[in-house]
Amino acid sequence: MTHTPPILTLSEGALSLFLGLLPKDRVSRGSDRITVHADVGDAVWILRNGRWMTCAPGDDTARRFGASGTRH
Repeated sequence: MTHTPPILTLSEGALSLFLGLLPKDRVSRGSDRITVHADVGDAVWILRNGRWMTCAPGDDTARRFGASGTRH
């Protein structure tokens, strides 16, 4: 059995509203990648087909259960 992590997607507008709630020093931006630096770990958002996607909920769960490996 394989595990497929949950993926959260947001539109550009929805992600912008969310990021606007965060302190500026918690967000790093690139052209197709945004990283939110949280206390429990980084959440990486990647732009794909006009939508922003993250596996952060699944990454967090995996970390809590001891998974390791390369990220995004």
